[in-house]
Amino acid sequence: MAELIRLRDVSKDYASGPEIVRALRNVDLDVGAGELVAVVGASGSGKSTLMNILGCLDRPTSGSYHLAEVDVTRRAADERALVRNRMIGFVFQGFNLLARTTALDNVELPLVYRGVGRSERKRRAARALEAVGLSDRVLHTPAQLSGGQQQRVAIARALVTSPPLLLADEPTGNLDTKTSYDVLAVLQSLAREHGITVLIVTHEPEIAACTERIITVRDGRIERDERVDSPRDARQLALELGAS
Repeated sequence: MAELIRLRDVSKDYASGPEIVRALRNVDLDVGAGELVAVVGASGSGKSTLMNILGCLDRPTSGSYHLAEVDVTRRAADERALVRNRMIGFVFQGFNLLARTTALDNVELPLVYRGVGRSERKRRAARALEAVGLSDRVLHTPAQLSGGQQQRVAIARALVTSPPLLLADEPTGNLDTKTSYDVLAVLQSLAREHGITVLIVTHEPEIAACTERIITVRDGRIERDERVDSPRDARQLALELGAS
């Protein structure tokens, strides 16, 4: 498995008045292409800081971060923004969709910022929506979609630029159990069938159990890094809940 993420001895410090808060402490982490990983930990554990560094939203105080062999450790803000735009997709707990805009137009938006032509934007956005099972909802606005469908539109929007890395921050936090599994089934498919590396921040053990690897963060350190021998199949779980 090709390596996509490599952190070495990464620490992150913040000034809090006269004191220094060590949000991350000497973290080493390797994640391969196509892995589906859960990042778990209590509030204040450092998992959000870790994801911000992985997403090139922040820089480590010390240590190094390579993404697809690109050293992004000391890059300036505009250079990190370029890396984010080209290599990373983001999915959040809130769907962050434009309310009066169709699913297709919402998914197109990152391509507009890239200056991609209209016909190519439409083609790529339609393909992304098909990948998340919404080819029959392309002209629907968010108000015409369920919560799970809205989250799948948000996933399609994150995918439309073909990033190798998808970071999902509590992507099922606003959804009921069955819908959560529906969304997670999409994320499982992206990793297994499309080779996209997916990292999910979650506080839900049921969601983490559907991933291939669970990283537990505590007090700014990786406390445990465990492989899941038999990840639960989210699609099957959703079907079982639908039949009950």
